[in-house]
Amino acid sequence: MSKMLPIISGKELGIHNFKLLPIDSDSVANRIDTLGLHRHDIFQLLWIIAGSGTIQIDFQKYNYSSHTLSLTSPGQMHRLKVNESGATLNGYLLMFSKDMLTDSELGYINGASLSLFQLLGENPFYCINQEQVSFFSHIFNLLEREYKSEFEDRELVLRNYLNLILVELGRINHSWKGKHREEAALRLTKEYLNLVNVYYKTITSIPEYAALLHVTTNHLIESVKKTLDKTAGEVLRERQLLEAKRLLCYSNTPVSEIARQIGFQDPSYFGRMFKKNIGMSPTSFRKK
Repeated sequence: MSKMLPIISGKELGIHNFKLLPIDSDSVANRIDTLGLHRHDIFQLLWIIAGSGTIQIDFQKYNYSSHTLSLTSPGQMHRLKVNESGATLNGYLLMFSKDMLTDSELGYINGASLSLFQLLGENPFYCINQEQVSFFSHIFNLLEREYKSEFEDRELVLRNYLNLILVELGRINHSWKGKHREEAALRLTKEYLNLVNVYYKTITSIPEYAALLHVTTNHLIESVKKTLDKTAGEVLRERQLLEAKRLLCYSNTPVSEIARQIGFQDPSYFGRMFKKNIGMSPTSFRKK
């Protein structure tokens, strides 16, 4: 039996839909720091008020600093590292399940994640202005007050505060979209990215994605190229390779089974494709 990818579930963390963890001491920051690379079946929104360090998300590392937000979705491997010198990490870690969200709120989350990781240079952090800093500081203070209380309708209020945060994320996302020259191309590309994220294991043909989006194959290819400066096929292949690398690193699933799981019936072809794009064979990547 294959070893499963390491995952810390919301249940293990004592999360019933929603949990707010203030980060205001070295002890809390160190507990987060020492978790190691892991993933969850919940969303995490990190609001960093002060401090700096790095965060690894899947196979990329990024620097973070004061007054930034990071959104991590279920299934993403991640690890937070705090700088050994400098200011103590201060802020909040908000953890919540899909059960807390309506379909429209999930849309805010999905749109934000796709913009951050695939449309804006793969930077997982929002760099926000002073007005937005004031908003998030205030809303997280209110969240903490409500979370610690035993007030009537507490869960309803928490849901509303979370919704306000997601609406604000949606506005930030929208303002970035508004600066893009190819509005129609951007919109189609985001729809394509959403579909790829759901169906990359079972749909491996660009014309099939174009049919799902009710556009011609050429129109889809041109839109993705304008928006991301890469082909639709490259986007699909990158998503397949990301899952393959996760499985190679964090499970003992045989390479042939990994190939099958991400849509390749021929393990030899998968091996050649992997080596061409990653620079080494799947087996070498696993050993490395």
